[in-house]
Amino acid sequence: MRYFHLLAILVTWAALYLPALGTRELQGEEARRVLPGRTMLQTGEFMVPRSGGQIYNRKPPLVNWASAAAITITGRMDEWTVRLPSVLMMLALALTSYYALRTWLGKDISFLTALILLTNIGFIEKGRLIEIEALYYTLYGIALVLWLGLRYNGSPTTAWLLCGVFSGLAFLAKGPPHLLYLYLIIIAILKAEGKLKELLRWQHLASLALFFLMWLPWALINMGRNPQKDSTNEWSEQITHRLGFIEFDFVNYALQIPQSFVNFLPWALFIPLWFLVPKAESGRPTLIRAIKYGTLIGFFLIAVLPSSRPRFMLPCNVSAAILTAHALYAIAPDWIARISTPWRWVCWLVAFAATCLLVNGVLHPEPDFHLPTVALAAVFSLGVVLYLLKVRNVNPTSPRRLALYLVLGMMTLASAFATVVVPRVVQHDELRPFAAYIHSLTGPGETIVLYRVGENMWPFYLGMGCIEITDLKLRPRPTRWMILPQTLWQEERIRTAIVDRLRTPLAQHALIDPIRETPLVLLEFSLEPNAN
Repeated sequence: MRYFHLLAILVTWAALYLPALGTRELQGEEARRVLPGRTMLQTGEFMVPRSGGQIYNRKPPLVNWASAAAITITGRMDEWTVRLPSVLMMLALALTSYYALRTWLGKDISFLTALILLTNIGFIEKGRLIEIEALYYTLYGIALVLWLGLRYNGSPTTAWLLCGVFSGLAFLAKGPPHLLYLYLIIIAILKAEGKLKELLRWQHLASLALFFLMWLPWALINMGRNPQKDSTNEWSEQITHRLGFIEFDFVNYALQIPQSFVNFLPWALFIPLWFLVPKAESGRPTLIRAIKYGTLIGFFLIAVLPSSRPRFMLPCNVSAAILTAHALYAIAPDWIARISTPWRWVCWLVAFAATCLLVNGVLHPEPDFHLPTVALAAVFSLGVVLYLLKVRNVNPTSPRRLALYLVLGMMTLASAFATVVVPRVVQHDELRPFAAYIHSLTGPGETIVLYRVGENMWPFYLGMGCIEITDLKLRPRPTRWMILPQTLWQEERIRTAIVDRLRTPLAQHALIDPIRETPLVLLEFSLEPNAN
């Protein structure tokens, strides 16, 4: 059974997170997570992140380090490479949850918990991007499930120590908000056990020491090396402005709780079951109730903050997955069977469709279906479905079967998105064609200096040869190609400074930023050395 569970987790993860991973252009804030990592590799300065040539100290650097490590290990700089850390962390969270919780919750509930973690909408969305949230909630989740699992596996000291390590790494990814979620659950459990004094014991104090050890050295080095000497003010502002009305928007504020429930779909539909679990079930109702109330209190405390966002509540999906898995197994199997039996054929047809889409996506990922491939996949998968229905007499009479059918549905949707929708989205790319046009002018492999261009996503597609600066003294020598805003080039002072250092340009090419639609200019200089 363990190997079946492991295989199911791996297949679910691969089906949801790998197809078309590198097909879409950078989305949202991905450029801010990747480009500082590239700058770190170019300059060797890993303590003070820079974005667009300027110091970007608003967030800790773990996501920048992760993208830099991915580029270094693979030797490539593309979407697939930089998104890989998020995808691998999703797998790490699922496997850790399965193995850590087995002794306490049992193999079936821990297995379902892992599947829920992989298949909720919020985690799928962020887990396929190189975003802070993906590293943040996975590290928080690992810290939580290790504390729960090891504590009730007879290893409380190890539980506290590993919790301190991973919660410290989560701090290094985003900051302190997860501590509220973590300690509300821990305190609720300790109170339910009558062991609140455990917070004063050396194990917890050692956990706190490890927590600070994970991020404090970076913070101290950053404050020492930051030439602007504003690290403390920047971090304090990031924390305090979430408590005020600086980014308050009434419509978003009113929708953030509903959006948080959307982020936990389809499993949010089972949240009412949390309150229907028999009180005497399985000998662990007190601890489950503690997790439930700790989760709900933490969720609503963050949700009511004026400048909160739905993504801030994503860590709650971890404990929500545990509660949902437990509730599904606590409800009578007959009740589940009455719901799921009429949908047996529908579920198998969904599995059939998922197989077709996955095979087509792997073997022929072009925008249009490759009909022979789909036909072969259809024959094969339909044969498997009929065999299982006839020979195995498959009948969904347990929560696990219902859960697996929901997972199949999620896999089908994700596969359809990856193999049908994404290739058509690529037809409307803006960033890649713009970068390709620049390379057509400069030639491949050339070093291109971006001078005061600001934060953009398209510089990612210029590769490792793109260097972003805000000070001409930092330009590489010699410099042949430079891109800067046209308005900046028209300033006599800037033009004079550039000509003094690089000579008069041999050629100029007008460009238009594909996102901001602002004019840029590409300058070509002689490679002959200049005394300045």
